[in-house]
Amino acid sequence: MTTAVREAPHHRNLTCVKEYDCKRPECVARCQAYHRLRYRQMGYGTWQPLVDAEPARQHINQLRGLGHSIPSIEKAAQVSPATLSRILYDGVNKRAHRIRPEVAQRIRTIPLVAPPVKAHTIVDATGTRRRLQALVAMGWTLNALGPQLGFHPRRLTDLIHNDRVLASTARRIADAYRTVQTRDPRDHGVPQRSINLSRNLAAREGWHGPLAWDDIDDPDCKPETKGRADVHRRRKTSVDPQRVARLTAMGRTNEQIAAELGCHERTVSRARKRAEMATAA
Repeated sequence: MTTAVREAPHHRNLTCVKEYDCKRPECVARCQAYHRLRYRQMGYGTWQPLVDAEPARQHINQLRGLGHSIPSIEKAAQVSPATLSRILYDGVNKRAHRIRPEVAQRIRTIPLVAPPVKAHTIVDATGTRRRLQALVAMGWTLNALGPQLGFHPRRLTDLIHNDRVLASTARRIADAYRTVQTRDPRDHGVPQRSINLSRNLAAREGWHGPLAWDDIDDPDCKPETKGRADVHRRRKTSVDPQRVARLTAMGRTNEQIAAELGCHERTVSRARKRAEMATAA
């Protein structure tokens, strides 16, 4: 009867020699080097095979709070899933209370910075939604914003109400917003009537302009409107009734007069009535 030879699953550490009696020269040399180091440090009184796992555990939790995933931490620290799981979750096993110094060192050297957001990552759409709404509050229409932001107007219609959005989309909107918010929609072919309609829509929906936000990306940030001058607020327009009467006599419609004078059609209609009443008197 022959006994099967147990093969080591890997040859990365001392396991293959200690548990599988591996005879590879490089594995034997690694084991001998370890024992020499151990005996030397024991002689100096500096031998410390295991350290407290709590600092490493706290560091892992801080990394996770910043957005790092468990697989990314495993890859950065070069530890196995079993090792990381034992550090985090195994409170009963005494082996989870102490870990090797090199493992603790590799974990704690991972910098406490947020991981880069990949383009296909789904992120919160608060900032994207508020930026589009702020531009509408300025008087921009979605049809006019399409070429300015590089999106189809139908896509902007969805984004202005979405709760989640691709990171790449949010970045594109944010980059274009910095430029578009400094532009006057009238200088880019948006008629006054459309500007008025956009501002009225924003007022009905409770949307706020760019100046209302201290941090437009923070979901907890509240718009500040008190004491702030809203440069995009619609001003009451006064129209000379006699001028309206002259334009009417030339055959102009209310819509044409409103476009020429930069006011709403209702303003033209009221001015026309005042002119008629003055003529009748």
